Amino acid sequence: MIIDFEYQPVLEDYKKNGDMKLGSILKILENSGNKHSDRAGDAILEGSNSGVAWVLTDWMIELIAYPKYGDKILARTWSEPVKQPLVCTRDFEMYCNGALTVKGTTKWIRLDLTTNRPCKVTPEIIEKYQPEDKYTFEEARLPRLAAPEAFSNEIELPIRRADIDFNDHVHNLTYLDYALEVLPADVYENRNFKKLRISYKLAVKSGEEIVCKYANVEGRHICCIYGKNGDLRTQIEFD
Repeated sequence: MIIDFEYQPVLEDYKKNGDMKLGSILKILENSGNKHSDRAGDAILEGSNSGVAWVLTDWMIELIAYPKYGDKILARTWSEPVKQPLVCTRDFEMYCNGALTVKGTTKWIRLDLTTNRPCKVTPEIIEKYQPEDKYTFEEARLPRLAAPEAFSNEIELPIRRADIDFNDHVHNLTYLDYALEVLPADVYENRNFKKLRISYKLAVKSGEEIVCKYANVEGRHICCIYGKNGDLRTQIEFD
């Protein structure tokens, strides 16, 4: 099942140069996935309230071009055939005025919110999503991320109430906001990234504090988000 999602952008989706913000691009893709779940009869909120939730573990995005202010936006999404009982893959494409501008892939698990352990994805759930034999990237295995040995910048951030989502932890797109905060000023000002990779390790919850650290490694801008006790929660790489 392939789902097309037409999105009407608003002013807050754009930088002052007219390029769409990276966070808005991810938001559009994420919402297209929610439309797919609704169409499949697997409503996200209902699942979370029943004690089992879909949890995102990885993003990988390639930006062919940034959508511009005034572009007509269409997002397309589908699920790949399930090859591992604990991991599902959802792929994305974004079209601007009919031209492919963004492609991406994500990895998901189903998590038992009581035990905090992954659940097997049943054939019944897989069938609901009607997987497609179609892939955005030839290599199914996402590149592993290694945290740098040293960092050139770091900041501490409190967790706001507004950062917490319906699963009672920081929403996955909010980690991108944290990473942008620790970027050097010149990198943030330009931020014309062509690739994005996010790996979620451990959820951040209400009442916690985090430390965001930055390093430039061979031209890759790496942001690691740690808990106060030093455990790595999320790693984000811009290229």
